[in-house]
This record gives sequence, structure tokens and C-alpha cells, in this order.
Amino acid sequence: GRRAAAAGARAAAVTLMAVLAVAAAASRPAAAQDASLTVLATRTHLGYVLTGVPAVDEASRAGLEGLSDVLRRRTAAEPAGAVGVDPSVDDLAFFPLLYWPLVPGQPTPSAAMVAGLNDYLRHGGIMVLDTGAQGAGADFSGTRLEEVRRLTAGLAIPPLAPLPPEHVLTRAFYLLQDFPGRYAGGGVWVATGDEHVHDGVSSVIVGGNDWAGAWAVDGTGRPLYPAVPGGERQREMAYRVGVNLVMYALTGNYKADQVHLPAILERLGQ
Repeated sequence: GRRAAAAGARAAAVTLMAVLAVAAAASRPAAAQDASLTVLATRTHLGYVLTGVPAVDEASRAGLEGLSDVLRRRTAAEPAGAVGVDPSVDDLAFFPLLYWPLVPGQPTPSAAMVAGLNDYLRHGGIMVLDTGAQGAGADFSGTRLEEVRRLTAGLAIPPLAPLPPEHVLTRAFYLLQDFPGRYAGGGVWVATGDEHVHDGVSSVIVGGNDWAGAWAVDGTGRPLYPAVPGGERQREMAYRVGVNLVMYALTGNYKADQVHLPAILERLGQ
């Protein structure tokens, strides 16, 4: 009788442990599955918002990995790579820049996701919204405009204005006049507002040229998608756009990032 009871208790304990393990894995933030908090805190990573559209998420990953390689070869910045994040559960404080392609088919952001993104922006993060994935382009009219409005509803996005020629983004590393990606011709808009907030850094940058599509490479470093209409020259310019975006985020976020240091150290147990 006692042996049977003990066996039953052990079986119940094993079952409970299995359930707890599954629950823990299910609740683990998406970014934590790719990199530990220690790695995220000690190495720069480029973050991208997971859309739930597999082709788009893979293009974001491949694009930011390709851009990371260019940054390592051309600049003093040494990003470790790309990390897909779910803003509703992941800590975004580790990412100087967050790339979010806005494409049809994405679910409407949950309240938790909106709260996470607003907290990120409020604490100095820079978010790049790209409406050009899957060839959608920067056509802010009709159903496309409604789709963008649906996906960004609730976000505390400051007023946007066309990128002025004297903006730091045009000279953060390269001197740029155009901002092509996989496609060319779409304009760029930046957040405006009080120059004393976040050192005057534009917290939101909006474009429609599919930048990640131009940066994306396969495992051998070869481009995954054609750059149209300008070909490889256009791709080179797109890489320069990416370098400027990241350097702008890194230099513009220096003071704001210090706010996160106590929380980061607390999480690491230091």
C-alpha cells in the first residue's frame, strides 16, 4: 500500500514538473529564446517586431542580419545580430532600434503590445516603421491607409513630417539625399516635437521602400531579393540607409539608455 502510494506521489510530482516546465517555456519571452539577458545587455542586437506573417518575419531577420554584417565591416558598431521580439511580453530596453514592417495580415496589436511599444518610445527607443514589405509600398491611401491606422492605433506616435534635408539622419555616417530600399521613390517621415525631449532625437521613422528586403542575405551572404529599379547600386545605397539608421539610434540614445542601466543590472543580479 505504501509503495503504491509513494509511486503515485512520484508520478504526480513528475507530471506537475512537466506541466510547470511547459508553462515556463510557453511564457518565456521570444527574445529570451534567441539570446540570454546577459548577451542582450553586453552585445548590441537589432530588434524586429514579429508580425506573425512567416515570410515577412524571415525577411526582417535576414535583413537585419545582413545589415549587422555590413555594420561590423564598415563601422565601429559591432551588432551581434537580429532578434525577433513580441512587444507584449519581451523587454525592449536592450534594443537601440526596433524595426517593424507593417503589412496586411498582421493581427491587431493587443493592449499589452501597445503598452510595450509605448513604454519603449517613452524611454528613448527608436522605432522604424516600414510599409513597403511584400511590395505594398508607401501608398498611404484607401485600404492601405486604413491598415496602417489599424496597426498603429493606440501608439503614442508624435506628429510626423517629411524628413528635412538638415536632419541628422541624412549625415549620421554617410551623406544621404535619398533613402531607397528594395524599392525606390518612397518618402521618409520622422517624428517631430519638443527638441528637448530625448535630446531632440526622432523616436519614430516611417518609410515605404522595404529596407529589410534590400538588406536581406542568405547563409552565404548573397542577396535574397532584387532591388528595383536600380539593382546593386540601389542596394548599396539601401545599406547606407541602414547604417545611418543604426548609427543614429546608437548615438541618439546614449543618454536615454542610461535610464535602463539600473533595471538591466538588477535583472542580471549584479
